[in-house]
Amino acid sequence: MRTSYKKARHAAPNDGLSTFKKVTAVVVAGLAITISALSAASDGKTAYITDNGNTYTVAADSDDVSLLLAEAGIKLNSGDVTTVTEESGDSISIDIKRAFKVNITADGSTRQIDLTEGTAADAIKAAGLTVSPNDIVKPALDTVLEGDTDITVTRCVKIYLERSGETKHAYVPEGTVGEALKTVGCELCSEGNENIKADTPVRSGMKICVDNVLYRTTTKNETVEPTVIEEACPTLPLGEKTVKQEGKQGKIEITYKEKYVNGELVSKKEDKTNVIVKPVSKIILIGTKPEPLTDSEVKTEASADKETSSVFADFGSAPSLETKKTTSTIESSGETFGEASDNGGESFSYNTLITGMCTAYNEINGITAVGTAPKVGTVAVNPDVIPYGTRLYICSADGSYVYGYAIAEDTGTACMAGDIVVDLYMNSEEECDDFGRRELNIYILD
Repeated sequence: MRTSYKKARHAAPNDGLSTFKKVTAVVVAGLAITISALSAASDGKTAYITDNGNTYTVAADSDDVSLLLAEAGIKLNSGDVTTVTEESGDSISIDIKRAFKVNITADGSTRQIDLTEGTAADAIKAAGLTVSPNDIVKPALDTVLEGDTDITVTRCVKIYLERSGETKHAYVPEGTVGEALKTVGCELCSEGNENIKADTPVRSGMKICVDNVLYRTTTKNETVEPTVIEEACPTLPLGEKTVKQEGKQGKIEITYKEKYVNGELVSKKEDKTNVIVKPVSKIILIGTKPEPLTDSEVKTEASADKETSSVFADFGSAPSLETKKTTSTIESSGETFGEASDNGGESFSYNTLITGMCTAYNEINGITAVGTAPKVGTVAVNPDVIPYGTRLYICSADGSYVYGYAIAEDTGTACMAGDIVVDLYMNSEEECDDFGRRELNIYILD
């Protein structure tokens, strides 16, 4: 308890028993009703005590505040303050200010003080703490405290933010880099700025570099070179070439997704392609008509035909390299343009070889253009280039990839656009994705 005096005076001590009477305050319905002192000793005085709006009057011949409060039945708590004022020669006033609890949380700990009046700033000072103009205090420093109160002091640190080549400083609460950026109104986008770890603790003097990430969609028109198709022509001399159909370039529109960091293009990816003008394939006829044989060559050829007639019974193909026919020995019928071997080492004859781009597709419960159920070995084509029912053998030029024997039974949208030659059926979307887009040799067997 703290007691202060204003014009206080002490009465002479009383050798005998104190003779005074007291009157206590009676509180009815929340109102303090003061009952006047009945009587007092002629040489005594009156004390008026005010406590939380309640007024108590006691008669006493002593200036001892403790005795006067005891006579009024008033107990003081730690931090309470009493102020004593002498109003006249025969009366004094005692004012009691009750203390309340103030909890101040700062720097990772909480301090508790007793305060009877003042502001948040007074409480912080009484607790022996200091705050800087950049710290955050809740409630504000000028808030008048009137009861138990919790005060929080959040320390702020100075950081440097670099963005678009410009550096600024800011004061942010202690916490993480992500929280600091939100405080200064800088939100990180879902992509870009992968180098910034949002959960890193922020510290005084830290420099944070934030990139400006921009995504943009652009389009570009490109030409598509025509596919070159070679066809065997039995009426042209062997090896002679002539153009049956001139090819024409096509035009496509390609959409790109671009990524810019601080105004600089860092990545560009193709998003989709639209066909504007379909390309027209170039068709070249290659002569297969052999030169007339001499009498000796006729005899040799006839002998060879007898020895290999059984071998060539099935689709005119040779079973081994030893009996394999070459272009130089193509029969005059013109039914074959050349010969090659499949991945099993078996030879086959073909009349046309097309080298072009191929893709893959998969369709559940689908029906082909000719009414069959698609399966591995079914391919989609442009029927104007490769008629339905045509038998094919498909592989890469170096033999690293082999699709094998196939039949043209379906229509390919991209084939009709002239973008690809053949669309290969596969058992799953995963296989199609793995295949992607490849350049292959398409041997036409019929």
